[in-house]
Amino acid sequence: MAKNDEGGAPNEEDLEEFEAEQEEFAEEIRNLVLDYVEDNDVPEPTAVFTLIQLALSMHMSGYLGTVDKPSVAGLKLELDRFGNDLQEIIRDAKKNAGEFIEDFKTMQSAIDDED
Repeated sequence: MAKNDEGGAPNEEDLEEFEAEQEEFAEEIRNLVLDYVEDNDVPEPTAVFTLIQLALSMHMSGYLGTVDKPSVAGLKLELDRFGNDLQEIIRDAKKNAGEFIEDFKTMQSAIDDED
């Protein structure tokens, strides 16, 4: 992510650009995974568990690639941070559960209207 001219925190334009790039990246991965799951008849629980395992493995490997002297204690600390990030994602999902269900109902209604 780009820094502002003083080398401090990113400015609002940089943040918006970063968020747009992240959303595009997430959408591309989402489409790849959903296509694979559908094309290969992968059960939803299997896909979810596999993706969680993959995310964890990637995060652990990322830690190893970013430190000069990896340690068990350092990896455990990084995993604690990752767990906190996941908990925050789940809290946000709970807060937005009503909106998620309404969006689903709207999408399902549109699909039913097409049929």
